[in-house]
Amino acid sequence: MVSKISVGLFTAGILALGLSSAAMADAKASIEAREACMKANGGMMKVMVPIMKGQKPYDKAAVDGAIANAQKACGGWADWWGEDTKPGGAVKTSALPAIWSDPQGFEAAGAAYVKAEAAVQASTDEASFKAAFPALGKACGGCHEKFRQPDE
Repeated sequence: MVSKISVGLFTAGILALGLSSAAMADAKASIEAREACMKANGGMMKVMVPIMKGQKPYDKAAVDGAIANAQKACGGWADWWGEDTKPGGAVKTSALPAIWSDPQGFEAAGAAYVKAEAAVQASTDEASFKAAFPALGKACGGCHEKFRQPDE
């Protein structure tokens, strides 16, 4: 015979499992969104690096389009860093624990990136682009060095 208590415990267990599954889905969605943002930033660099190296002519529309694509992909950035998205959780991530142990440093790195990206976006010709771009590359690299695991 099944008691009301065992049915209640079973129901509570199912609800807890559902909640943990939902939390894992949220963490997975956040990590996937971060990865999509990084891929969009990589796509932006694929447009800009050849211009910086003189392999392609400066193209304001291409630069602005690449930045717009990255900004669109990264629009929810602030919401993607919950405790459930830390390394060692149920979902694999390339993020390093320093993101959570040094939030001021992580925010400063993000602010440096946003500032550098804005300077590149404000460029109007090849000279101003080439003057602004190194800070963007430095901002990307600086964040990756401190806050992202190296590729395996």
